[in-house]
Parts: sequence; structure tokens; C-alpha cells
Amino acid sequence: SDGTLRVWNTQWGNCVATLKGHSAGLNGACYNHDGSRIYTCSSDMTIREWQSSPPFKCISVIVGHYGPVHQCAFATSGRHLFSVAEDRTLRAWLKVSLEEPPPENAPAPRVGSRAFSSSNRQSEGGLEWFQWSQIALFAATHPLRCVAGSRAEEDEEVACGAADGQVSLLRLMLPGDY
Repeated sequence: SDGTLRVWNTQWGNCVATLKGHSAGLNGACYNHDGSRIYTCSSDMTIREWQSSPPFKCISVIVGHYGPVHQCAFATSGRHLFSVAEDRTLRAWLKVSLEEPPPENAPAPRVGSRAFSSSNRQSEGGLEWFQWSQIALFAATHPLRCVAGSRAEEDEEVACGAADGQVSLLRLMLPGDY
């Protein structure tokens, strides 16, 4: 309920990091496919992206839900992050590469994330910049509680469970997929 996530060394049983930043309790967390990032979901209506190794820095804050975010997950391809919330929505997010750094006084978006540099890795013109963008939205009749990505190699499918016990199986279809 304090908005923190503790990262534990499972071999030795000690806490190696405490990730602080959410203003309300955590409801869920997941790793990306290569294990380099941790994503936390909170009752503060945000998802935070963290480095999963020292210095365990918060890289981005994803906004757009209008209620507590209960869980997030990746489908097998690892391209899209899916989140479910009390606002009765499942949202699909895509991390897009930006061609240039954002202006210093750019306003915070209502949906997505501020632009961020996810590492110190330099491209030819300087730091590489990214931004999370919402690419799909599914609205349910009841609050959504859980989400899981498919194991199919080529499909972007997810299952989400609602508070009334209903389970929906959804396939993300983008232009060119049909």
C-alpha cells in the first residue's frame, strides 16, 4: 500500500532494491521478454517502466487509464504491452522511436508517456528517444482484473478477466493484418 516494489535476490533472500515512485499501492508487475525492464501497475492510475538492474531507475510513466491499473503483460512477440484497469478497459501500448528529442517544455500527454531516453546508448545523433503510445482500446461491461499474453509466436493475443467472471480472448489487429 506504500507504492513501492521490492526486488529480491532469490538465491540469498535479500532485498537488492526498493523501487519508489507510485503515489498509491501496487496491484501488479511484470517483466519484459528479455528481463531488462520491470513494469509496475498502481492504484494511482499509472504504469511505470523501470530498469531491472542497478541503478533500477524509473524510465517512463505511462498514463491513460481512468481508474486503478490492476495488471499488465506482454504477448509473446514482446512488441506490445497490455494493461487492464478498474475503468473497464484493456489498453495496448507500443513503444515508438522518436526521430528527435522532444522540446524541453513539451506538455505531458493525457494518454501515453512523455518522451524518454531508455539508456545511455548513443545513436549517430545523440541519445535514442522513445515514447509509449496507446494503439488499441477494448471496453468491457465490468472492471477488468487480469491479463495474460498468448504463447503463439506470431499472434498478438491476450486474455483478460473481468470482475463478473467473464473472460475475453482478444487479438490485436493492426492495419495490414487483415
